[in-house]
Amino acid sequence: MSVDGPLSVDVELDGADNRVRAVVVERREVGVDELFQDGELRLWEDSHGWTGYVRKERDDGVAYYRVNGRNDSDSWIDHMRVGEGAVADAVRQHIRDPLAGDAGVFRRGCTPP
Repeated sequence: MSVDGPLSVDVELDGADNRVRAVVVERREVGVDELFQDGELRLWEDSHGWTGYVRKERDDGVAYYRVNGRNDSDSWIDHMRVGEGAVADAVRQHIRDPLAGDAGVFRRGCTPP
């Protein structure tokens, strides 16, 4: 049996052994203000460089770029224009990543829950 909402509960009843197993998952909303700081969303960074996204306001709207760069250079190793969905997917994956609290920390100081 499963109940959904802000709290998801899956229940398995074992009548023969007079036992029940319940898995409870609480849904939470996490907000991140100012996701891009100075136009950059750094999802991973070390002493050599960083990877993430750059947001640029243009005459035709906002443009997003997936980037990979070195700290000692003004040029990009990788620089590709992407859509808003790619940025949302990257943030979603980053939050779900159990190891993201190490190297992959939001540079704004908001680590994944």
